[in-house]
Amino acid sequence: MCYALRRTQRGSTCGRMGTTGSPESNRGAVPECFLGRQPIYDGNLEIRAYELLYRRNVADATASFVSGDQASADVLLEAFLEIGLPTVSPEQPVFINHTAVLLAMNPIVPPDRCVIEVLEDVEVNAGTIACLQRLNSLGYKIALDDFVYSEVQIPFIRLAHYVKLDLRALSTDDFSRHVEILKGFGVKIVAEKVESAAEFEWSKALGCDLFQGYYLRRPEVLSGRRIPANRLSAIALLAECIDPDKSAAEIAATLSRDATLIYGLLRLANSALYARDVRIESPVQALLQLGVDRVFRWVSLLVISGSDNCPAGYLGFALQRARACEIVAQQYGNNAPMAYMAGLLSTLDSILSAPLPDIIQPLPLDAGFKRAILKREGDLGAILEAVLGYEAGNFNAAAQHGFSIQHVQSAFWEAAAYSARMIADLKVVAGSEVP
Repeated sequence: MCYALRRTQRGSTCGRMGTTGSPESNRGAVPECFLGRQPIYDGNLEIRAYELLYRRNVADATASFVSGDQASADVLLEAFLEIGLPTVSPEQPVFINHTAVLLAMNPIVPPDRCVIEVLEDVEVNAGTIACLQRLNSLGYKIALDDFVYSEVQIPFIRLAHYVKLDLRALSTDDFSRHVEILKGFGVKIVAEKVESAAEFEWSKALGCDLFQGYYLRRPEVLSGRRIPANRLSAIALLAECIDPDKSAAEIAATLSRDATLIYGLLRLANSALYARDVRIESPVQALLQLGVDRVFRWVSLLVISGSDNCPAGYLGFALQRARACEIVAQQYGNNAPMAYMAGLLSTLDSILSAPLPDIIQPLPLDAGFKRAILKREGDLGAILEAVLGYEAGNFNAAAQHGFSIQHVQSAFWEAAAYSARMIADLKVVAGSEVP
């Protein structure tokens, strides 16, 4: 696996390099993610929550998707990580649709910020009842969406905190009857699809607690930058997380094979919801902070949502650069793990198709470490510069920073073999083929 621009002593050109030493391609602009948001009001027209809605682009007025599981997973990832809850809803809880598949998973969003909205097609059975009981025990509130009463639904009602009644789906008499029945269960009733002042006042007079609909406010679409995650790496990490014999260090080692997973994990660990006084700066530290269970939840969503925009060739390139930096650091007595991280994170501009400063600056990393990546400052910056120079065929770069060209060359080719082995390992763990 060779990424040098010119022919070297060991082989011919296998790939081209961009201006930062990353492979060039015809990949398009940074993929955006979109999320619909519609407020839920109380009787005094104060916003009490937001329902989050799946959207594929900014012009979508309604959701359009093939897989409900994927749509709901996308909403969770976008709300929590890619757009971020501080933007989506700084204070109020968010209602997020859950399919039967997602009900079986512990949510990634903390219970004080998330209401689990059970879709109307989720069957009432022993399995789903157990899921709602478990979510309740974790502190999550439950909402029943597009509810139509039947005695079969009673176990769900008893576990719910909110029930949403659709003014467009129920007749006036049926709506009134539903409100009367539900009052006996002590749940809060949400009148949805309120489309006029008269409907708002009527449903309020009946005893509904919360209100949602076009009369109050139409959904708005928020956007953010999607963080691609190589499906192969995500599945491999998922396999590690569910193995009871794997330690945090071993899981971190698997995670460290993919720059975008590290990037996402650092953002997750340092988000406003999980931030602590101590800044999280390494995968192992993030795993210890979050716990394997929460990392498992996050990776599960990545796999379900199908965020697979990173070609395997880019993953191999990132691994090769990271390992080359690590080897050079070992040879010269520098911090090898940090050199590996610097090399890996320096590839994110190609993987995310965005300027590297825009990606690295928001990360809660040491300022000197950021300068090493962005400005090639300090010992780590010199190592990175030497490796980048070799990748681009500038063999004098190593000597300019006091490194032996033979050492850098040896590191480069050893790293190529390492990268090939890691890709092969990922294929075995994930049980799939690299495209």
